[in-house]
Amino acid sequence: MQITSIRQIVEDLGFKISAKFNFSASIDKVIIDSRKTKTNTLFVAIKGDKKDGHDYVKSIVVDNACFALVNKDFKEDLPNLIYVDDTVKALGALAKYYRDKFSISVVAITGSNGKTTVKEMLKNVLMVSYGSDAVLATEGNLNNHLGMPLTLLEMSDNHKVAVIEMGMNHSGELDYLSKLASPSHAVVNNVLFAHAGHFNGLEDIAKAKGEIYHGLANDGLACVDMSSEFAKMWLENDIKIKNIFEFGRAESKCYIKNIDIDSATYVTPLGELQVSLKVLGKHNYINALTVIALAVNLGCSLADIKNGLEGYTGYKGRLERKVAFNDAIIIDDTYNANPDSVKAALSAIQIFNQEKWFIFADLKELGADEENIHINLTKDIQHNDITKLITVGKLAKLTSDNFSGDKLHFETNDDVVKYCMSHLPNNVVLLVKGSNSMRLFDIVNQIVKK
Repeated sequence: MQITSIRQIVEDLGFKISAKFNFSASIDKVIIDSRKTKTNTLFVAIKGDKKDGHDYVKSIVVDNACFALVNKDFKEDLPNLIYVDDTVKALGALAKYYRDKFSISVVAITGSNGKTTVKEMLKNVLMVSYGSDAVLATEGNLNNHLGMPLTLLEMSDNHKVAVIEMGMNHSGELDYLSKLASPSHAVVNNVLFAHAGHFNGLEDIAKAKGEIYHGLANDGLACVDMSSEFAKMWLENDIKIKNIFEFGRAESKCYIKNIDIDSATYVTPLGELQVSLKVLGKHNYINALTVIALAVNLGCSLADIKNGLEGYTGYKGRLERKVAFNDAIIIDDTYNANPDSVKAALSAIQIFNQEKWFIFADLKELGADEENIHINLTKDIQHNDITKLITVGKLAKLTSDNFSGDKLHFETNDDVVKYCMSHLPNNVVLLVKGSNSMRLFDIVNQIVKK
């Protein structure tokens, strides 16, 4: 955040304040984690399921140049307090207020799979075009109603473009986030069976994804993947602006001409482009198409797009290639998972000629059909030449029970580690995948070469 007068913030947003308040101070950082406090910080006290940020307010405002945004029922008589009805909504209002001070391009990205990969690939391309200091991008998975406003509050005059990832698991969330960010460009990367527990099927998920277009500026650009069965719905119901860039089909402005194991050729408005990615999987070449569609509309040259995409080496826990303690190949895809990303990962490892093992754990947020989904994944695992299936978790056991090949089920991750340390051959490829809450990254961290 650029240095901003606390008086200006309070007056412009109409916030109420405590009796003792340091109007002469400025802030250059907004946080929700009290451990990150430094002088000239505004701490937003968020009441969570396990911890309440209000418990840390007193330690924040000990510094006369620090401030705390608190709910109006906060009882302690302390200096430098800003009172609001709801600190979460106030954080959003502050982020929008601050974002509106900048006229830079803001790219909004969502999707069931690959939105973080698209964000990181595009960031790489834009850093080639504009320089690393000119690009602001979502860090990690800070893509929700708390993380995204914090990202917007990191804008500065040094930035020429911001790449904002937006996640959701309920309808209405992307409408809120998009309207806060007021993007100049927006795209839905795909609609797949993720967070299905909160929806009644793919069409409901697609309707929620389409909300990302709601906040587009009047002179903004909606990028629409015409290969999606939901493109027509978004065009008719969600996109209210005139500027639309269609991609994904041969009759559109940007599409994949051909694709093989280690390269793809794209048709773009600037000419044809051949790209060889360093990350595994056909799905990543499809992710790259979304990046290209955005990049050509952000003023990037084909040379910069090629260099940026081919320089992308992957994201932690996303088909990340590692070496095991005994030199076996580990494909760490533990960041998160849903049925479609499992299928994509299984497909991606087919480039290897070695024997393939698969450590698989429960997939979460799949709703009432979760058991059938895990059972049905058995077919995909068998069709992709997995020679040994190792499962952990109640739902993954259903997959194991229906797998006809060599298989083992364990009750804990530690049991999986013990088995691998004594039985993993040095000439196999080991894919590790499951929902983030299953903590399969703990397994990877214990069996990688130190």
